[in-house]
Amino acid sequence: MRKLDRRGRVILSIAAAAAVIVNAGAAWAYWRLGGAGTGVAVAGSAVELKLQGRSDDSEPLYPGATAGLTVTVTNGNDFPVRITSISPGKGKVTADSAHRDAGCLETGVIVSEDVLTVSWDVPKNTIGVFTVPGGLRMTNSSDSACQGATFTIPVTAKGLSSAS
Repeated sequence: MRKLDRRGRVILSIAAAAAVIVNAGAAWAYWRLGGAGTGVAVAGSAVELKLQGRSDDSEPLYPGATAGLTVTVTNGNDFPVRITSISPGKGKVTADSAHRDAGCLETGVIVSEDVLTVSWDVPKNTIGVFTVPGGLRMTNSSDSACQGATFTIPVTAKGLSSAS
């Protein structure tokens, strides 16, 4: 091993002192710049979707028949939504006023399944109209005055915000 001469020792000492000073400065800056605080994020509020179910006018219902369920979805949100399922809603299925006046009180119209799986994209602040083929059925318990009526069907939907 070689011994360092005086000049080498001075250079090595200066380099070591500079390394200590730089590391101490970095540690001080880290300690000085670190900190804590409180942040607040506010999510926008979501508006409930408006849904309206109707029988398909081009497929008149009669006892034992099926027809399309047309659903109008009003999305008043500032983000798009994807509807993933439709189910019967609370309330009574009603016939149009002419058929109600003619005696159609017990419609016998039901949504064909407890949950209808769909994949409907509704852009932000728009109205979408979709049809589920065979989504409605008229049972034999309907009043005869209900044949050929246009029905309003309460429906509910499940979905999620969509990135599209």
